[in-house]
Amino acid sequence: MGITGASGFIGGALVPYLAARGHRLILIDDRSGPIQVIHPDHPVENRDLRDPATLGLLDGVDVVLHLAAISGVMACANEPELSRTVNLGATRLLAAWCRSTGTPIAFASSFAVVGIPERLPITEETPPKPTHEYARQKAEGENLVAEAAGPDGVPVAVLRMSNVYGRYALGERIVAKGNVLNAFASQAATDGVLKVSAPGTQRRDYIHLFDVLAHWEAAVRYLATPGRPARRTTFNVASGENATVLDLAEKVTGHWKRLYPQRPIATRVVPNPRGSIELLQPEFEVNRSWTERELGVRCERTLEASIDGILASRAEPVP
Repeated sequence: MGITGASGFIGGALVPYLAARGHRLILIDDRSGPIQVIHPDHPVENRDLRDPATLGLLDGVDVVLHLAAISGVMACANEPELSRTVNLGATRLLAAWCRSTGTPIAFASSFAVVGIPERLPITEETPPKPTHEYARQKAEGENLVAEAAGPDGVPVAVLRMSNVYGRYALGERIVAKGNVLNAFASQAATDGVLKVSAPGTQRRDYIHLFDVLAHWEAAVRYLATPGRPARRTTFNVASGENATVLDLAEKVTGHWKRLYPQRPIATRVVPNPRGSIELLQPEFEVNRSWTERELGVRCERTLEASIDGILASRAEPVP
C-alpha cells in the first residue's frame, strides 16, 4: 500500500504499525511538516505530491492512505493560499490517479468539517458545514476523493478524525503533537499553571492515537475487500468520550495531585488565541456505532487510563 504524509505524527506511527502486520509499504512525504518521523528500516521518498511524476511511485499498490497535508486550524488560516494549493492540489491529482488506475483511497479528514451540526449526536451522515479555512479544505478534500468513486470508479473511505491524543516512542525520542493534553502536561511540569483557552466550556471528542491506527488498518481491510462497491464511505474515527477543556484540566489536575502531591498546580482561563476561528460550542456528541459495526474495530484506550503516562512524559512503542 501507499502512504502519503508518512513522516507526520499519525503517518509516522502508521508505518511500523502496518509493517508489523505484514503490509508492504510505499512511503511519500515532502518533509515540510513540523513533525518529522524517520524510520531507518522504512525509507520515505522525499517528493511533492503536486508533481504528477511522484504518483508513479505508487504504481502497483493495492490501497492509498492519503494523510499528506498542511494541517491545523492556524496553519491554514495564516496561509490560506499556500495550504489550498498543497492540500487540494495534491488531493485532486491523487484522486484522479486512483480512479484511472483502479486504486482504492482512504482520506484523512477531520470532525472540523461538520461545524455546528443541526442535531446531535454527530453520525457518519452528518453533512459538512465548515466554518473556517482548515475545515473548508478538509470538506473540499472529501469531495475531491469522492470523485474517484462512482461508475467505473473505486471504493473510497473518508476517515473523519476527532481530537487525537497520545504519544509514542521512536528509539529514545518521544513523538507527540501539540494538542491540549500535551500542552497541559508541559504547563504542569514547567510553571504549574494549566492555561485554559477561554471560555473553557468548548467540548471535544478525544481519541487515543493507537485507536486511530486500528481504524486506519480496518479501513485498509474494508477497501481491499473483493466486490466492495465503488462509492465513498465516511467513518467516524472518534471514541465517543467527550469533555470540555475545563473538564480535561480537572482530570489532569486530579492525576497530577496523585502523581506529584508535593508539586501543586492551578488552572487559569486565558484569552483564546483562536477565539475568532475555533468553534466554541458547549455540546458535542458523536455516535460511532455504524463505524464500529462496518470496520469491526472498537476503541480500547480512555483518557483516564492515558493521562498518567502523558504527565510522566512516558511514551509507548507503537503496538
